[in-house]
Amino acid sequence: MPEAQPSEVEAPPAQEEKESEMQAQGPPILKNLCILPPRQKAGTLERKEVIDRVPLPPIRSEEPVSSIRAALADVCGYSHLTNYRFELEKPLDPNIPGKQPDVPIVSPYTGINSVVSVPVALQSLDDEQQSKDHSLVLDDYGDLSALMEMGLQDGSAFRIVLERYDVAQIRDHVTRLRSLIAGNVPAVVSLDDGSDDKGTPAEPENTEVAEEKANDGKKNKDGQPKDKKEEKMKLPTYPNVGSTIVNSKDLKNFYYHACGENPDLYLADVSKLTPQFENGSKKKKGKKGKGQAQNGNEKEAEEEVQVEREMREIIPKLNRLEETTKLDCSIRFSAFHPPPRSRKMLGDLAYLEVKPPGESNSIHITAIPTGFYVNKSTDTKFDPSPAPKAFFSHELLDCLLQASSSFFTAWKGALEASKTRSKLMARLNADGHFACLFRVAIRGDFDGYTRPSIASADEGIDALVHNPSWLVPMSKAALESEDSWNKNASHSANYEKTEDDLANTFGVDFRNGNSRDWNEELQMAREMPVSSLVERVERARVINKVLSDFGEASLMGIKAISDGQIAPMNPNEPSRSQVFLHNNIFFSRAIDAGIETFKIAKGDKAARKSASRDIHCLGALHRMEKEGLYTLATVLLDYLGTRFVCQSILPGILNGEKSHSLLYGSVEAGLPLSWDKEMHEMLEETMGKMWIANRPLPREPLTDERMAAIGEAKSASPMPITTSEEEKKEETADPIVNMCTPIEAKGIKGSDERKYLLDMTRLTPRDANWVEKEKGGTGNWEYLQSSSPGKKSGAIPTGLDDDEWTLAVLRPELVNSYSQYLIGNYAREKKAKGDAEKKEKEAAEGSEKDEKCGEESSAKEAEKDKNEGTKESPDAKDEKDLPSINDDDLDYIKSLRLNVNIFLPDIKSLEGIDDDAFGQQEKDEQVVRDVSNFLWEKVLPGITAQMRAATGQQPPHDGKSLTDFIHQNGVNCRYLGRLADMAQAEEKKDAEEAELAKKGMTSGMARNSMPECWLELLECEMVARAAKHVLDTYLTMNGGIAASHPAQTIASFLSALVSSGEESAAQTENRAAKQKENEPDEDDYSALTLFDAGAIDDGAMTIRGRTEIWTDIEEEIGRRFRYSLTIFNRPAKANRVMHIPLLRRVCQKTGVRLAAKSYDTGSNYYCGSGRNLVPSYPISPLDVVDIVPLMKHSAAHGGGFTPCAPGNPSSLPPLHISLPDARQTLESAHVHHSGKALSRALELAQEACALYQRVAESSTHPGVVRCLDLMASILFEAGENGLAAANQARSLGLLVQVNGFDCPDAINVHLLLFQMLFSGGRNYEAIKHMRAAIFLMELMGGPGHMEIVNAYHKLGSVYQSAKEPHLALRFFQEAASRKSSDRLLESMVSKSLGAVLSQLGDFKGALDEEKKANNVFTKLLGKDHQLTKQSDQQLQLFAAAAVQQGSKAVKDIKSMEEEAVADAIASELEAEAAAEEARQKKKSNGKKKKKGKK
Repeated sequence: MPEAQPSEVEAPPAQEEKESEMQAQGPPILKNLCILPPRQKAGTLERKEVIDRVPLPPIRSEEPVSSIRAALADVCGYSHLTNYRFELEKPLDPNIPGKQPDVPIVSPYTGINSVVSVPVALQSLDDEQQSKDHSLVLDDYGDLSALMEMGLQDGSAFRIVLERYDVAQIRDHVTRLRSLIAGNVPAVVSLDDGSDDKGTPAEPENTEVAEEKANDGKKNKDGQPKDKKEEKMKLPTYPNVGSTIVNSKDLKNFYYHACGENPDLYLADVSKLTPQFENGSKKKKGKKGKGQAQNGNEKEAEEEVQVEREMREIIPKLNRLEETTKLDCSIRFSAFHPPPRSRKMLGDLAYLEVKPPGESNSIHITAIPTGFYVNKSTDTKFDPSPAPKAFFSHELLDCLLQASSSFFTAWKGALEASKTRSKLMARLNADGHFACLFRVAIRGDFDGYTRPSIASADEGIDALVHNPSWLVPMSKAALESEDSWNKNASHSANYEKTEDDLANTFGVDFRNGNSRDWNEELQMAREMPVSSLVERVERARVINKVLSDFGEASLMGIKAISDGQIAPMNPNEPSRSQVFLHNNIFFSRAIDAGIETFKIAKGDKAARKSASRDIHCLGALHRMEKEGLYTLATVLLDYLGTRFVCQSILPGILNGEKSHSLLYGSVEAGLPLSWDKEMHEMLEETMGKMWIANRPLPREPLTDERMAAIGEAKSASPMPITTSEEEKKEETADPIVNMCTPIEAKGIKGSDERKYLLDMTRLTPRDANWVEKEKGGTGNWEYLQSSSPGKKSGAIPTGLDDDEWTLAVLRPELVNSYSQYLIGNYAREKKAKGDAEKKEKEAAEGSEKDEKCGEESSAKEAEKDKNEGTKESPDAKDEKDLPSINDDDLDYIKSLRLNVNIFLPDIKSLEGIDDDAFGQQEKDEQVVRDVSNFLWEKVLPGITAQMRAATGQQPPHDGKSLTDFIHQNGVNCRYLGRLADMAQAEEKKDAEEAELAKKGMTSGMARNSMPECWLELLECEMVARAAKHVLDTYLTMNGGIAASHPAQTIASFLSALVSSGEESAAQTENRAAKQKENEPDEDDYSALTLFDAGAIDDGAMTIRGRTEIWTDIEEEIGRRFRYSLTIFNRPAKANRVMHIPLLRRVCQKTGVRLAAKSYDTGSNYYCGSGRNLVPSYPISPLDVVDIVPLMKHSAAHGGGFTPCAPGNPSSLPPLHISLPDARQTLESAHVHHSGKALSRALELAQEACALYQRVAESSTHPGVVRCLDLMASILFEAGENGLAAANQARSLGLLVQVNGFDCPDAINVHLLLFQMLFSGGRNYEAIKHMRAAIFLMELMGGPGHMEIVNAYHKLGSVYQSAKEPHLALRFFQEAASRKSSDRLLESMVSKSLGAVLSQLGDFKGALDEEKKANNVFTKLLGKDHQLTKQSDQQLQLFAAAAVQQGSKAVKDIKSMEEEAVADAIASELEAEAAAEEARQKKKSNGKKKKKGKK
């Protein structure tokens, strides 16, 4: 069954050619434009202003004026200007000298002689001024094309004209200056980037072409430059065995390992940086003289670490420069602000207080409409009149530069530092986007910072990566500060942040008047014209912008609600029923607020699930873009255990019932279903494309029992709810109504006359496997539980009676797969029936011919000629054989539509109301049971078989990729337990086969066994998902008391997850005794805060033990997945527990961020008791850095919740691009790539990439990443290895910036880069990417990841081919120590290991390894296979060499023994001689003493 159509907005092909011609012509390009300094009073200019002009690069006439202003904000001498306009002036003399680089520190154009004009917008208020011509003034909201008729030409100049301030503009100006002194000091002197005359930037010469020129075009037979091919392969070397193997537990150096880097090359002493030499062995001390040349290997090793050394040298410089650009200067509004009425009458707008760096006294500034001046005020005395030296300037920066020498010195140093920093960063940025992200991530590990607050991740990697990482790097400056353990040094005083926090409007821009009408903006964007490509791009761009802004506003609103900053609309109701309205966004909690609202699911868990299902279905409708059918902008946010629903406001919903009308469904429980013919026809067309059937339902759908409960609830309400007379009129209508949507769905006509669809809780039927058998379910779970009584667990419920399972629906991918399966069977049956009819017809024709056999030969010849003349052509025959679709086929396809309103609780049966409809409903239920059985009997075993046979393209790397994998196969995550049961059965089968093989009872062998990592990954994901729900419960318990200070709860919870048992008192004492002096103890923790002061026993937060936490988790796993753990929290399987992957996944699912340090996972758990903060172990409360909200956007590009950082707009999840042209172009590129039309495929991929960037207004979008991946594949297939690697590296950088360093797709990109770089001879870089892939595999999937053995084997093969046998041996040994599910791969590892051992002279070890390989080859491939024959030959060679080596070893041992005996005899003789000599000396000494006495 095909999926829902992506969009009804199609690209008219007839206009494509015309549009391409228009784009080819393009608007005219303007050259030699410039910007002139601010206008001065006549006769007062002392400096030639032409010298300080700002040349502009060649630009098109359609360039917006706002982009010119934005570019000018980065230019020295102009970056501090905020209140000005541009005016067009005549062209300058082309012979005037160019711009000088010596930009003055204090601008000479903003002082007392500058012209400060009234804004043009205010001039229009005057009747006389209104008649003046302002055509030469550039419109900030327009482009340059409007000035073409006014004289704009090549060489024209734009004059800056300063304008008067108002209070709001003073605030904007102060904000701008604060931004500049906070590190954004300009470094640009000119905007002209040195383009050629045609306006096209000069492109750098291709690296490969340059290399070819350097080698005079001489290449060897392989097409490579001779010197490149013949030189020794440069590969990374490692100083010890430990650094060879990637350590996934080293979370402290997470960013190094995730980028494939060796931390020792960056963090160790310079003297320890020398790598190994001579095939991995350490460099031996030689007897060379002082003048002897260095070893060639040593010189090569120095080249190898050149990149690392350069980073070690430059990053500290950048850190020092960055700190220099951040001026320690405070600019805030004075305590005398706002001005009194008397001073307002004199023109005062604001009073500022500035504390320059290094000075104790503050400078008091008065802001007036024309600028700023220093006043006479002090900290205690108010006198805003100008000081004797007022230093007036239109710009605050120029005023301060004249008033304070220390500020002048600091700003001058910041300008120089900014320029130097720009040059150094340009040097490092040449390595690519990914290398830049790595540099920013590790910058805190180096010297240069004296203020830890500047080195924090907030100022670094968190500002670049969209998805906040679960690990936060800790800077060296913070760790080395006093009392670094409490992290107080990372926070500094900042009055500006205080003002911003107090003035926070939580996303509402009051200066723009009313709050934004999100719904109207979205619907108007959807209604924009789509007749041309330009219009479609603009429409998609506006939709993307509106939905992005809506997500950001929702995020800020939730933070405000959580902080208590926004009051509810209904404060008199219980908290669970309260809703909020802020910034024209409707906020509500996803909990069951009562039975008055018409719904099917009951309970908080079901309400939480219903919100998630609703937003998933809204996403599908958003992609369809059905004309005339509208949906609201919707976002889900999980924060501190609570799920919030954020929606744009339906027009008229807040203005009473008469302003909007219900057309479809029901809003209030107990009322009949509404129905509208026009709405129904529109929905039937839309839902038909989504394969939803149109079926009759009772107009009053609820059962009598549910109606009675609703009536009791209404009567018990303090304000009894009654049904109006208009609503009662519906009771006399037809008792049956046809619906093609979920029964909970509502069609509402808003006050804007648009028809909106709400509460689309499902697009597929309920899963019959999760319906009790007595209520119509399949009974598969009941049968499984009854047939395996030994596997029963107390945590697994005996039945399926759970409110949450009401929302357990089938996945659209499963319905699609099943429908395709049925259509395939139908087509085969139809073909078989047609073939049978054809054979019968041919047989009948043959019998007729036999009857005419007796006719005359002349008649036969005539008949033959006639038949030959009317013989069908081959083409006509082929057309005849093509399958045709008739009405019966269409009826059959239509019959595959499913009823989404079956197996629902509290819904009346149609029996007795409409017998025909009741019969159809029973048929629909059987169809759904068939689909559910198809999932149980076909799909789930198919996934297990696929994992065993390793037939998938890429195995799942972590929980997210696992979820995506099973979703693509149509399986919900609730079946993780069933998949784990099947994996256990396969592992048990493998164990039995292995036992039989040991006993020699089997002759053959299967190549693949069940990967152990599959079961480990399944259990890890189940634990992570259950842990999220349990932690949410802990945070919201007792009124959410734990959410107010969640660090202790989160730390103890995570410690229990990654520990192996409870810590005894003796173990706690021993661990405390080993603590370092600077590490905190329990007293230090308890002194940090008054943790639970004033709390009563009912509200006190309970610190739970490990047993209680794991009991809650296992109960949740049993309820949610119907599974009992066999690996996690089981001491017998402790070696298979994946602590780090579990910690990572739980943090990602909950939004928790931890300090990047190595945690003692797998150790014992400790968490003290009491009412104070306690140091839990192995994760302490101080290790919990933050907890961020998780967002699920209805228009998101992908599914699932994404962590978001409030205040960072780029951290929102990437959205779906509503541009069919981009998707179609990319699909066409894939088609051409498959057809080997590489040139055309590359063009299409580039075009699609440009379209995605134009809509998203950024390159950080998954669509751009996909295009770059395809471009890299095309170039690699075309043999352009360098260009392919460059595109793939850029793709990796963008992917990491969007999803983080440890996203699953990064592994695949690293592996591709390894292949591309290695093919291009860039082995040093290739090895780094392979090591990064290995680290990420083990970090996400544990040490038993399916691909780790193959990765280490590839590394060993690379080093073996490079004649580095010692390092190759290490990698092969590591590959051999890991268990692989591919026995053939294991044998190849043994064979490679044997080959390396033979190179090193260990023939006995080589013989043993070759025997292992030969045994597998014989059983798996047979004796006649080529690999087996080669292995037999190797065995003979190794055996002979081992015997020869053994005999030689015996001779060597004998000679050594003889030498040892001779040495012993000689030693004895020497000892006897020495003893005799000692006796003689003693005797002679005795004689001398006797003589002395005499």
